[in-house]
Amino acid sequence: MYYQIEKMDGYYRIGSPEAVFSYLVTGSEKALLIDTGYGYGDLKAAVRSVTDKPLIIVNTHGHCDHTGGNAQFEETCYIHKEDIGLCKEHCSEEYRRGNIERAMHSVNYETGEEFNALPEDFNMEAYCLGGTGKLEPVSDGACFNLGGATVKVIETTGHTRGGISLLYEEKNILFIGDATGMFVWLFAEESTSLKEYINMLEKMYELDAKAYIGAHNPVPMHREELKLFMRAAKEADYSKGEPFESFLAADCEARVCAIDGMTMKDMFKPGFASVVIRKDPVL
Repeated sequence: MYYQIEKMDGYYRIGSPEAVFSYLVTGSEKALLIDTGYGYGDLKAAVRSVTDKPLIIVNTHGHCDHTGGNAQFEETCYIHKEDIGLCKEHCSEEYRRGNIERAMHSVNYETGEEFNALPEDFNMEAYCLGGTGKLEPVSDGACFNLGGATVKVIETTGHTRGGISLLYEEKNILFIGDATGMFVWLFAEESTSLKEYINMLEKMYELDAKAYIGAHNPVPMHREELKLFMRAAKEADYSKGEPFESFLAADCEARVCAIDGMTMKDMFKPGFASVVIRKDPVL
C-alpha cells in the first residue's frame, strides 16, 4: 500500500514516500483528517480503511504538499481564508505538473539518495486536473466535536499568513503542519515577518501542549524545543546564512540561518535549529 498507517495515542498517522504525514483523529461520531499531502496515492482509500464515519478535512495551510489530496474527497476542506488563494495556486495544473517532475526525482535529505516517490498506478492526467477540492474558510477558535474528541483551530502564522494548527483538546496534542520545527521556510511571498513568527512561537509555547506534531517529522516535538526555534529566529542573520535552493525560492535568494554556526549538513544532529529567510525581509 502506498500509504503507511500507524495507530498512535488517540490518532492515526498516515505516511507517504515523499515524507509527508497526514493525521486522522476519530471520535464516536465523526473523524477529522488533518492535511491531505500531495495526493499521489489513494488517500481516500487509506482513510476509509480506518473509519467509515462522516469525515471533516482541515488543511493547516495552502501549500501543495498539504492540500494536493483534497480533490479525492467529496467532503468540505476547511482552510484559513488567508490561504485560499495560495491553495488555488498550489493545486493548479501548472503546479501539479511541477510536483510530478519533482516527485520523480525526490531526494532523501538524510542520505542524499534520489528516488521516485510516485505510486506504480499513478494517473498523471487525473492528478493534474484535480483542483482544490471543496474549500470553506475556517477561523481561529473554531471547534470540531467528533464525539468524545474535540479539535480546535489555533492560528499559527509565519510559514504562511493563513497557517493554522489543530489542538486535540482531550489529549492536549497540537498538530502544527509546517508552523515550526528545526528547518522552517519563511522566505516565500506568503510568509510573514520573523517578528510575527516569533510571536506565534511564544503563543505556541504558552499553550503548553503535551506534544507538537509536525507534518514532515515522525517524532513529536516538545515544549522546550520551541525555545530553540525561537532562538534560531531571533539570531537569524542573512549575511551569515547558507544559500538555499528551492522551486519556491527562485526569485528571492533564500538562505538557511542555523544556530551555533551549523549548516544543513548538521540538520539531523541534536540541537540543530534554523530558519530559511530571504534577502529582502517580509514586512
